[in-house]
Amino acid sequence: MADAKVRALLSLHQGSGSGSALSVVRLALGLARRGVDVGLICPPDSEVEATARAGGLTVFPLPLARAGRRANAGALSALLGRWPADLIDSHGSRDREALTWLGLTRRLNIPAIFTRRSYPRTSWLENWLAARVAARVVAMSEPVRDALRRHGVPDRKIVVIHDGVLLDRLDGPVPPADVAAWRARIGWEPSRRTVAIVARPKDQGVVLAALPLVRTPVRLVLVGLHGKALHGPLPRHPDRHAVVRLPFVAEVRPLYELVELALHPSRFDALPQSVLEALALGKPVIASRATGNAVIVRDGTDGRLVDPTRPAAWAEAIDELLRDPEAAARLGAAGRRRARADFSHELTLDRTVALYHSVSGHSG
Repeated sequence: MADAKVRALLSLHQGSGSGSALSVVRLALGLARRGVDVGLICPPDSEVEATARAGGLTVFPLPLARAGRRANAGALSALLGRWPADLIDSHGSRDREALTWLGLTRRLNIPAIFTRRSYPRTSWLENWLAARVAARVVAMSEPVRDALRRHGVPDRKIVVIHDGVLLDRLDGPVPPADVAAWRARIGWEPSRRTVAIVARPKDQGVVLAALPLVRTPVRLVLVGLHGKALHGPLPRHPDRHAVVRLPFVAEVRPLYELVELALHPSRFDALPQSVLEALALGKPVIASRATGNAVIVRDGTDGRLVDPTRPAAWAEAIDELLRDPEAAARLGAAGRRRARADFSHELTLDRTVALYHSVSGHSG
């Protein structure tokens, strides 16, 4: 793998604020370490651009407009003329739509890989047309693969490559001062057990609805909220509990030093990084029995899966693990092994490099 000579363009239109954007940058950096000649297309003056440049990547700042398929296609075509590549790997909807247009109009002269980091929201026709252009369609998880099949993508073109957990974000030393800052930020005190949801707005409401049924006093920390989820009124909850709401925070690693349970109420995540990170840190995880959560977590073995929409199920699982530290520790240790062995970033790189060789015709 170290002798790979593939020249690959990776593209995305998101610039910050999501786990997927970070994952694309880290994928590009990892591929470059493996010997792939990587160019990254991303929004100008963005967090993604800054991170990529700091890592030494060749970066092409390119704004891709919403509902600008033809203009975006023209911009990508011009870039491909200036920086010839062996393949292009699209990680966003706007670049995928533009590349589909180039392919259908016979102006795309290199193989295209369309990486789907979320469930398909486009029409059956749009997915079918994109699949005609794509050499391969990468699904982040098996549920995404199944959804793509239902949306017109031939099975022969789909390959599943799990997005691995980024251990270097987790395993470094955590300064005590940073933990103290988080303790102050969330108002930590010992009379309540700390549980957290670190995710953009998803199904946080079901956990809030569960609070009146949770007997163990908890401090529920919600990180990653915006809009009404951050500033709107909260459902009433008993005084024995506290709820702390925070916006997106890039560096949440010190928070996990205070968290006893990590919760992930979501029905639509392809393969949530926040679940992988919590598991890799040995935190017991309770997640919705749905989609990517059920790919990562095996209920009762390395975490708990509960009914996505039933508050009583969430309350029961939270109380159960907070009252049984031995069970929580057992799940946390098993989850740590699961995330690090079965969802490592190195496995993601292995499979991506192999795919690039296959699609481009280069030998590995």
